[in-house]
Amino acid sequence: MEKYSTALATEEPHEMKYRKITISGKICTGKSTLFKDLRKTLHWTTISTSQIFRARARKNSLSLEKADEQDDVLTQQIDHQVRDTVLATEKIIAEGWMTGIMTVTHHEVLRILLTSDDQKRVERFMEREGVSFEEAEKRVKDRETLWIEKVTVIYNRSDFFDPKHYNLVIDTTNATPLEVLNEVLQYI
Repeated sequence: MEKYSTALATEEPHEMKYRKITISGKICTGKSTLFKDLRKTLHWTTISTSQIFRARARKNSLSLEKADEQDDVLTQQIDHQVRDTVLATEKIIAEGWMTGIMTVTHHEVLRILLTSDDQKRVERFMEREGVSFEEAEKRVKDRETLWIEKVTVIYNRSDFFDPKHYNLVIDTTNATPLEVLNEVLQYI
């Protein structure tokens, strides 16, 4: 797995096309890294659905990998809370699996979808969690499958990662975090 560069562009562009950004993608596509890098570079307000769910899981002794343990109503409330915060706030960056699809009808929001080769995602998970490739592969697949099944029922749709819903799609398989950051900064 690549080590993340701390060499970030430090100037905020003068005329920006977008003042609201969402970052979506599957597990280990680089959402959190881009989120942190944009926060350091732009100094905007941030909200992370992933961090909200992680804190909730820790507080209630739940597993992030078992979507069925998470309450459907609360899941929807958090998704809507994040969406409403994005829509009500200028200069905001939001990260999470649903952030892009929840703002799809709002043209003032830059919706970024990060993608990556499945093998690379598993390797990233393996390194991050300190587990074998086989265990990482199983955990990534199981977590995504459970999550997609759950939100498909909640929202009556399954096109959460369809590129047609996003303004900018970046394949992070062979890209460095700095390259991904710079692609976003050039776009905005």
